[in-house]
Amino acid sequence: MKRRETISQAVERLSRGENFYIVLGDFLDEFYRQDRVTRQAMIADEPAIYENVSREHAALFAASVHKLAGDYGLTVPDWVMDKKYKLTDKPYFDCNAKGDLRLLFMYKSPTEFKYRNLFVDENFLTRV
Repeated sequence: MKRRETISQAVERLSRGENFYIVLGDFLDEFYRQDRVTRQAMIADEPAIYENVSREHAALFAASVHKLAGDYGLTVPDWVMDKKYKLTDKPYFDCNAKGDLRLLFMYKSPTEFKYRNLFVDENFLTRV
């Protein structure tokens, strides 16, 4: 049986050079298969800060955990509200969005992402 990956372990994988979208997708696939108690455990511990993990990716993980907790009735871990997970210098647009796509992301991005100055598609956490 595969070991359930925590958000901390996912960020550690990212720090080893794995692709952000693959790491996030793997985490989400596992998260969605679990019961409430396991989901809470998967997001509870703050990931270590790694020199080679961008501020944007760290903030995206925090926003993702914040949104998942709200969507699934879990307790939002305190660590996700730390100011280090909020981009204050300039906004981040997923997919290197330009023009009208930026406007769409600004409108559709979930609140948990907007709070951190991150702009993504409303389906950012959706898996098919």
